Amino acid sequence: MIYCLLSGMYNPRCKDLDRDYFPSYHTTRFQDQPEPNLAILEHFVRVTKQHERDLTEKQGITVDHMRYGGGRQLVDMFYSDRTSNHAPLFVFVHGGYWQEMDISTSCSIVGPLVRRGYRVVVMDYNLCPEVTLERLMSQFTDFLNWIFDYAEMTNVQEMTFAGHSAGAHLLAQILIRPNVISPQRSKMVWSLVFLCGVYDLRELWNLESVNPKNILGLNERNVESVSPMLWEYTDVSVWNSTKIYVVAAEHDSITFIEQSRHFSKVLRKKGYKASFTLFKNYDHFDIIEETAIDESDVCRFLRNIQIE
Repeated sequence: MIYCLLSGMYNPRCKDLDRDYFPSYHTTRFQDQPEPNLAILEHFVRVTKQHERDLTEKQGITVDHMRYGGGRQLVDMFYSDRTSNHAPLFVFVHGGYWQEMDISTSCSIVGPLVRRGYRVVVMDYNLCPEVTLERLMSQFTDFLNWIFDYAEMTNVQEMTFAGHSAGAHLLAQILIRPNVISPQRSKMVWSLVFLCGVYDLRELWNLESVNPKNILGLNERNVESVSPMLWEYTDVSVWNSTKIYVVAAEHDSITFIEQSRHFSKVLRKKGYKASFTLFKNYDHFDIIEETAIDESDVCRFLRNIQIE
């Protein structure tokens, strides 16, 4: 595809799509290191793993390990002795280009939310190439059924979902699954938060850096069906009480930023209550790292969406 090698749909001036679709190349941090792109990834893994350990070791937060399917289809549910039985649920879906990361690097968001009365769910999922992306998306639908069954069984009245990067892509399915999300279930969802996501896969599926040896199992025929930017969204009315926040980081690539901006426009044109926010001074990684800090900008943002 010569077009994709020379330019981009979301960044027409792009001369290197591989780089534009690799978030670690766009940080302003670690520029004193020989390879800043590797340093930021190592830092992210180290910091987020420590956040996960601190929850139980230092913050007195309890975790229940649960399962919604086979393999890595796991859920960790976090709460404290002050969490009410019917506390609102906050559900987080991690990124990693559908091929890496797990719960241990996905719990930064937990502490401040539990301290504010939430029961926080961090889910994991089977990774490519163990499954194709199409199969993974089907399994994510199974998770949605599972978490809503849980919410109904425990009389939860309010839910918020957030997804980061590839997790934001997976989360978009909640809007097109009427067989799973009934009007009654959609009314339980206070807000959806899409953080630094990728929503159109037509450029990235044939990039060896992102999709080595096509471990995602994509081709020119099925790539549109796995691209939320291109979906029809025919059940908009059932989401009229849900606020949708599409978020990008200033120090991400132009392609990532413009995908988020365009996705928010697509949703607004369809009739959703969607907004776009560009977070100044953040990159693709510290926008997650700093969710562990109660007074960080991103943590305050997550806190304030419940009172707007």
